[in-house]
Amino acid sequence: MGNEYKVHTIKEEVIIEANHNPNGTVKYHVCYGDVDWERNGENLRPAVFILMSYNGKKSYTTPAHLTLNSEGITDFEKVYEALTYLKMKYLMNKKYDVEVYNEAVTVE
Repeated sequence: MGNEYKVHTIKEEVIIEANHNPNGTVKYHVCYGDVDWERNGENLRPAVFILMSYNGKKSYTTPAHLTLNSEGITDFEKVYEALTYLKMKYLMNKKYDVEVYNEAVTVE
């Protein structure tokens, strides 16, 4: 039964291009979702977590290294802003029992 469940399920993610790659193929994925370290579907907990992708493929083994030096805003600042956004969004939704619909909206 343990192999039927993943450790995490992503509900929303913010994708940020890393400053330390010249061709745009390295990205941070700041994610919100459920985690279940026991992989049994009974111990789900909400979490915000960071993944990396290289050439369009997410890495589940390489940790995110947030650079602190760049011209302009740093990777650390970008990722921190995304973490704060997801944390506040889902805390407020839970606190005030807000329903979130994942439909596309076009703003003109």
